[in-house]
Formats: sequence, structure tokens, C-alpha cells
Amino acid sequence: MKAFLVPALLMLAVPTMAQEDMVIDQTKIYVSDPTACKALESKGVEAFMDSDFLALSFADGIQSMEFQCHFYDIKSRPLTPLLHVDAVCELPGELYPDTLAIAPHSENTIQVVSSYDAMMVSAGIFEPTGPTTNPGVTLYTRCDNLSEISVD
Repeated sequence: MKAFLVPALLMLAVPTMAQEDMVIDQTKIYVSDPTACKALESKGVEAFMDSDFLALSFADGIQSMEFQCHFYDIKSRPLTPLLHVDAVCELPGELYPDTLAIAPHSENTIQVVSSYDAMMVSAGIFEPTGPTTNPGVTLYTRCDNLSEISVD
């Protein structure tokens, strides 16, 4: 029985180890729309005027035309690629605290789960943003060509 159990447990652990190998590059900009990378590179901050997307920078938080989410604390743990972020978010006339869980989704994509958004979707106040069925999830694609957004 032990001869069968040990290999079976090792097989279950393989996807977890593969996930741990992925690292979130905290020096890069991530965007909710992959086409925004080129727009940010060529137009800088003016790109927000042309399309509706979110940009995430670990130095500056999450931003869009009328939304900002400032990161106050980013925590990590050894042997895991997961991040825990305490944030304060703003919309015109609104200010609220948020907690984010950030994890690698693929080699160049991260998954950001907002506790505030998840609560609002679960309460029926917000529509799910999808691509997943989990409420509060937004996928961000890494812009390999950017480490900051120009404001010229």
C-alpha cells in the first residue's frame, strides 16, 4: 500500500511545484488588456484616454482613467509565488480599503483577486468581469517592454 501511496502523492504535488517555479516580475507593468502594452509604450499616460484598461505597477498600484488603487503593503512568503497586498482604492467620490491576492496565472500573466470586487459580485452589485467564474478576479498581462509609464 505504501508503494502505491507515495508515487500517488508525488504526482499530486507536481502541479504545485510547477506553480512555485513561476515568479512575478515586480519591476514590470501589467495591463488588463494585452493591447495596452503597445499603447502605453507609444503614448504614455495618454493611452488611458483611448481605451478602457487597468495598469498595475507594484511601485504605483493599479490605475486607470478614473480609478486608482494604492498599494500600502506587499507581503510574500518563502517557497510560494503568491503575494498579499493591502490597498486603498479610489473612484470619483468613493474611497475604500481592499485586500488583493496576486498569483502567477501563466508565464506572462498574473491573476489579481480583489476581496472588495469579490464581495460586490457575490452581493449582485457588480457583474463578474470574467475570464474565470471566480468573483473578483482580473487577469493582467506583463508588458515586457515597460517598467514605468511615461507621463510626457
